[in-house]
This record gives sequence, structure tokens and C-alpha cells, in this order.
Amino acid sequence: MELQLPGIGYKQGDRLMVTTAMDPVALVKTVAQPDPWNPVGSQPHGNRPQDKAHRKGIAEYLENEEQFVLGAVVLYARKSEARFEPDAGKEDRAIIPGTLFLNYGAQFDVGDGQHRIGAYSDVIQSHNEDDDPVIQRLRRSGQPIVVVIDDNPLHRAQDFTDLQRNSKPPSASIGLSMDRRQPINRLMIRLVQRSDLKVFGNGAERVEFFKDSPGKLSAKLFSFKTIRYMSGTALIGVSQRTTKGWDSAVNEFVKTREAEAGKILSGLWSGIAEWPDIAPVLNGKATAATLRERTYLASAGVLYSISYAIHMATAIHKIEINEAMERLSQVNYSRPPTPTPGNPLTLDDTPFAGNLIDPETGKVGSGRPAWEAAAKELLKEIKEA
Repeated sequence: MELQLPGIGYKQGDRLMVTTAMDPVALVKTVAQPDPWNPVGSQPHGNRPQDKAHRKGIAEYLENEEQFVLGAVVLYARKSEARFEPDAGKEDRAIIPGTLFLNYGAQFDVGDGQHRIGAYSDVIQSHNEDDDPVIQRLRRSGQPIVVVIDDNPLHRAQDFTDLQRNSKPPSASIGLSMDRRQPINRLMIRLVQRSDLKVFGNGAERVEFFKDSPGKLSAKLFSFKTIRYMSGTALIGVSQRTTKGWDSAVNEFVKTREAEAGKILSGLWSGIAEWPDIAPVLNGKATAATLRERTYLASAGVLYSISYAIHMATAIHKIEINEAMERLSQVNYSRPPTPTPGNPLTLDDTPFAGNLIDPETGKVGSGRPAWEAAAKELLKEIKEA
């Protein structure tokens, strides 16, 4: 007896591949537990070690998102366990409709997609009642799969490598701007589109969505990733040390205190637009390239230190956002001359000397401890101005 699945057969190289779909509950039962990859061992194929946090994240996504989407997983079957029969009269086509037959008891090996399949398994085990709405949703759903019928197990590790090499994940900026489930992302898109916030130039002019940092000669001032992180840090500070924790905290802030968030961020970004280094760029009297060349205001570390200083000023010291931004406008963000032996940079040259800037070399750092220290220096500027 054989399990039958409708499919579309095709070849890449000389190997037969079949695209089909299975409901996730059935799929989990049909896939063998993946072995760990050991390049010097006797096992001819295997998978990378599982990232437990990644698997858990997919499981939570499947549980919480009704309109979920997961890409195809790549599975392998031996010729003795699986076969594909084209529909009558379709045998000579490059793309062949037909039926995939799998021997009962045979199991697929996972080539690409072990975290997705593992997440399905975790969700099924934690929602094991037939009338559970999550299980019912999964049973009504399909998971796309690509079945490679191939007896050579050495191909599997190579295929995994090739799949990763030939795929290009989106930049963080474009991915975050497309993700409208998160309240912080929705708020940032609204801010970017506001005509009164000149720093964004109505979105298209001054914000880089396709890269995580604007090019040297770009007219863009900031990437979406940067303005999002700056804005979130101005709201919640630096209490969260993981991406997931940060997302959760800042989204909760925006969701429950939207008016306050809007006021703080409007003050942050309208204030920056008035700064003496930024305003000439927005007025067309200077270029973004010149700003990057002559100041530190395109450095991620400096920008994050500004937003953390604003958080401490507004949340802890109860200084109004507009007043804090006005005081920060008086800070010297210019790049000082390159230090020479025996003449290191000091705080008189730049408030970033010794925290973000190496006093001996003038090189700009970007690590979190460095920009947190720089933020405390900027806070002094705010309090003493």
C-alpha cells in the first residue's frame, strides 16, 4: 500500500523533484528525526544543530497568527520508497502534473526546514485535543514541500549549502517596514509619512528602506532600521538585552501608551530636524554626504546614544522632550582632527572621546557599552545646559 499525493514533477539537473503539500499534522508523522551533521563521521548526511530559540519563535508564530505563512520545506526520499507517476499524456513536459506515491512506513529525510517541522511538532504536542482551535486550524492548512527523489545522501548537505548560498534574506530595514503586525512598525510608518516631520522628507526622500545603512553619497539620512531602534530606545531605554525582549517591550509601550509615544517621538524627530548640522541638509543648503563626512550624526552608535540620553532625560529626570532636544542641539557633533601621537582626543574635542571614539586613533566604535557610556555624557550636556 502507498500514500498518494497530487504533485507537480520537474527536474533540476538530472534529479526528479516533486512539489506538493501536506497538512502539518500528517507531515510531522512522515518525517524522520534529523541526525546532527558530522562531516568526519560515518553518517553521510545530517542537519545543523537546532536553534531552540528559533524553533520556539516559529511555534509561537504558528500558535498566535491565524494568517500564517511558511515557505516550502525540502525533503528527501529514496527511489525504493517513493515514485512519481505523470498524468497520462503529460510525460514529456518540463513541468509534469501527476501523483507522488510514498510507501507506508517510509519517512522523508529533512534537507531544509527542520526548524519549521520541529515547530509544528511542538505546537501539535502542546495542543493535543482534537477540538483545540489551533489543531483544527493546522488540519485545515497545508504546508508546501519539495520532495527530492534521490538515493545519494551526500547530495543533501550540498543542497542545503546551495539553498542558503543562493537565497538573499531581506535587509532588516525592508523586512521591518513590511511587518505591520508590530505596533512600533506601524507607528514609525505613520511618522515617516507625516509632512510636518521634515527630517523624514515624506519617507521616500530621507529614509533608506532597502539597506540597513545609506551609502556614502546617498541623499538618505537614516535607514528605517536605525530610526526604529532610535525611537524604541527613546521610549523604553536599554533594559532589554535581546531582540525579542526589546520588540515585546517597545510594542507593549506603543500599544498601551500610544499618545505618550507619539508625543515623545514627534519631539525627538522634529527636534533633530532643527539641529544646526541637520537643518541645512533638509533645506538643500548642504548634502547628506557632507553631513556624514563632517559630523558623527550618521554613526549608529552616536544616534543610539542620543536616543538613550533622551530616554534618561524624559523618563528619569522629567525634562520635557522639546527642552531636551534643544539642549542636545548645542552639542558639538563635528568630527575633530585626527589625533596625533601624544595628543589624544579629549572631551573638549568631542563628547564622544573615550566612550565611542578611541582617543588615540579617532576610530568610531559601535558596541552597546560604548554608546550607553556616550549617552551618559550627553545626559550631562542636557542637565548642565
